[in-house]
Amino acid sequence: MYFNSSVRFAANNVALSPDGKKVALVAYAQQVNKYMIWIQEIGGQSAEAVPGTEDPSHPFWSPDSRSIAFFAQGQLKKVDILSGRAPQILCDAPHGRGGAWNRDGVILFSPDEYGGLFRVSSAGGTPAPVTTVNANEFSHRWPVFLPDGQHFLYLAANFSGHPESNWIVVGSLNSGERHNVVNASSNAAYADPGYLLYLRGNVLVAQRFDPRTYLLSGDSHTISDEVQYSQLIDLALLDVVGPKTLVVQTGKGIAKSPLTWYERSGRPAGTVGAPDAIANPSLSPDGRRVVYDQIDRDGRNINIWIDELAGGVPARFTFSPAADQLPVWTPDGNRITFGSNRSFHFTLYQKNSDGSGTETQVIDLGIPQEGPWDWSRDGKYLLLMRNLELWYLSPSDWQPKPFLQGKGNVRNAQFSPDGKWVAYSSNETGSWEVYVSAFPNPLSKRLISSGGGQEPRWRRDGKELFYLSADAKLMVVPVKLGAIFEAGPAEVLFQTHARQLTGVMDVFSYDVSRDGQKFLINVKVDEPVPSPVSIVLNWASEAER
Repeated sequence: MYFNSSVRFAANNVALSPDGKKVALVAYAQQVNKYMIWIQEIGGQSAEAVPGTEDPSHPFWSPDSRSIAFFAQGQLKKVDILSGRAPQILCDAPHGRGGAWNRDGVILFSPDEYGGLFRVSSAGGTPAPVTTVNANEFSHRWPVFLPDGQHFLYLAANFSGHPESNWIVVGSLNSGERHNVVNASSNAAYADPGYLLYLRGNVLVAQRFDPRTYLLSGDSHTISDEVQYSQLIDLALLDVVGPKTLVVQTGKGIAKSPLTWYERSGRPAGTVGAPDAIANPSLSPDGRRVVYDQIDRDGRNINIWIDELAGGVPARFTFSPAADQLPVWTPDGNRITFGSNRSFHFTLYQKNSDGSGTETQVIDLGIPQEGPWDWSRDGKYLLLMRNLELWYLSPSDWQPKPFLQGKGNVRNAQFSPDGKWVAYSSNETGSWEVYVSAFPNPLSKRLISSGGGQEPRWRRDGKELFYLSADAKLMVVPVKLGAIFEAGPAEVLFQTHARQLTGVMDVFSYDVSRDGQKFLINVKVDEPVPSPVSIVLNWASEAER
């Protein structure tokens, strides 16, 4: 049975309430131009948006089906859907990857894209670690409590091109015990009286599972080959309550988006190449090429491609079985610096931009997240992502030094053309805003955005700074560089419809032409008939026929 909601697009997340009566969806709210949580009664014909849940991800329910926890603005929050009160902040969670809530008021969650699971009280507080990743794992994510409320399922994932190392695992709140259940590269769901649902390849299957011995038995039963799956985060959009109610976001294949030129008026001015699973577009210094990372056709790894803007066939630039992401041009355009997790964590590589030669690893900080943000125009410095902090280094010795740390998370850092200032976005106030700080001493600092902002980009002559507002409007700020930084008021250029960013290495959705008159934007495709959310009743009896 299918239902049509009043939301504009297919859901990005789905979560069934424990009583099986409601489904929470993350979907686009056209009236505010943001994603929000929507609630729909099973069998109902319309959905209602939950106030205060802008830009959410990965919602999950309280055991009494009254409240919803979710991630937004780098925090774990909860909202009582019956009271009408504003959401409550529970703790920090920079890039949350799922959670679960037991009857004892314990929330088990993944606070970031890397590392283990943590627990926190549903009333809020300081999180405490529960699981620890081993040497060949990158992340523990998508926890689901088993019936005893103490043991739980989660995905142990590596993201380095070795899917055979990915496992659905059982862990415990009260001990370090660990039981590998089945090799899989997606989240799993548990349903009474004893089923495990997970993706095998691209097919959703159900198999008998004993929640006391943690063992599978019997044959698996195919449920659907039409479940939307995100390869970037290993998430299948499904949830289940008992043997009667299953919800899935249908659709398969990789979500594609086109790189589209826009004039300052907002008028489209042509596309670059065909729509594909593209992220992090970056224009070359001479404005003739664009580099980006792209999910491969098999959906299991990410590589870097280069496209000639004057026409021609896109050329694949890297060929690793892992994730090669966040490409940045050197100032002369002769090389490309990028991050790759082929060593179970991200390290920094460089390669000639014409494709010749081999990739060279230039630095390994031994941390989960490492990637380049931007080169200074004189080539003397590289801004560096170091987990959630902003560092920099010089190619003369490749020794990283801290620039911004300890005050919120930092993203999208960009050198000003004169190299004296750095624009970046930070959530130090609880929401993402754009700032400009002096380099290399960041004592002088200026707030640029108001009411939210991300993805700053400089005009190449340094006369303007652009960014995306909280509701995805492209903003322009007149600036004057020098020993003192001056900025005028921000103005709206036009409303964009940029593709929603997914992961911590998926950070740029647009770039700016050299003269600041055109913008190459990675545009979300509006499907004329979105894939429906499917509610399957009595799914277990149907599966075992």
